[in-house]
Amino acid sequence: MKKPSAGPDTRNMTRFSRALAVSVAAGVVTTFLLLSVFAALMTVRDLPHSAVVPLSIFGVAAGTILAGYCCARILRERGLLWGLGCGAVIFLLAFFCELMLLGQPVGVLALYKFIIYAASGMIGGVLGVNKKRKVR
Repeated sequence: MKKPSAGPDTRNMTRFSRALAVSVAAGVVTTFLLLSVFAALMTVRDLPHSAVVPLSIFGVAAGTILAGYCCARILRERGLLWGLGCGAVIFLLAFFCELMLLGQPVGVLALYKFIIYAASGMIGGVLGVNKKRKVR
């Protein structure tokens, strides 16, 4: 039994942060690969310019769903919370990269992007927690 004055359990903190970091890395790599494939597809085929936004949303949502799924599968608890965490971290990474590269002021579009990232991360977290394990 843990004493009340012992402080926070650092083993759980490192477990949570490691799972979040691995999951976010998997999601970012997946997003990068999907967006690269879509960019190559757009250079080879003559896709309309209106296809850029749906393809980018699909790529980001797929990467964030994977991140939430991986985090929930690793931790096996609180899929909504960890999915939201993955979505928020990926959103912050993308947001700060966008600010550094473009330097545009923050607008309503950032809120829409956060909602997409958070919702897709939470969907992945719910799917990851509810996935049945194999019985050996």
